[in-house]
Amino acid sequence: MSNFIRWTARLLGVAAIASAPQFVGAQEARLLAIRDDATRDFVRQFVEAARVRGTPTEPLVSRALEGVAFKADRKRIEQAMAALEKRLRRSRDLLGAKATADEVAAGADALAADVPAGMIQEMKKLAPQRQITVELGVLTELVAKGISPKVAAERIKELMARGATGAQLTELNAAVQQDVALGIKPVAALELRGRGVMSLLPPPASVNSAQRR
Repeated sequence: MSNFIRWTARLLGVAAIASAPQFVGAQEARLLAIRDDATRDFVRQFVEAARVRGTPTEPLVSRALEGVAFKADRKRIEQAMAALEKRLRRSRDLLGAKATADEVAAGADALAADVPAGMIQEMKKLAPQRQITVELGVLTELVAKGISPKVAAERIKELMARGATGAQLTELNAAVQQDVALGIKPVAALELRGRGVMSLLPPPASVNSAQRR
């Protein structure tokens, strides 16, 4: 499953209901796909312990099922889940206690893509009163296309500072993906498409202030 599919699903609210009883029941039903009893019991216990710690559990369940689909042994599944939970907990620390489950999961994906923790914090500071799931998802996708985390994060931050909406950033990401598929270098595609979005945004506040004087 691609990162794009993961964060798009989260945007639709899949992980946001992770604490609801019916959602827990749905997770349990999904775990029945794990045929090995020992592995299934381990995953169930790991997920429940993570839930008690306040860690979003849907990404952990998905990671376990991915491991099973790829015929990974129990040890590898355990290692993958432990590494993911570590990133999820780090993501929550960076985004704050009020961060939603889907936002935390998107931050964990960004960390897995080697986005520096400081950049995730800086992005959150630009939008402290709302979740930045889309922004983090777009960032992760851009990095996956070969753009350095620093370059991608700086562009996203610049657009956020100018008031770019989630829809505009999603369209930016789609356009970059299309350009890359046509053979354009990822960084060049981001620069081109980023300028296009920037041209649609109001000037910085400092410019507006200067013009009113």
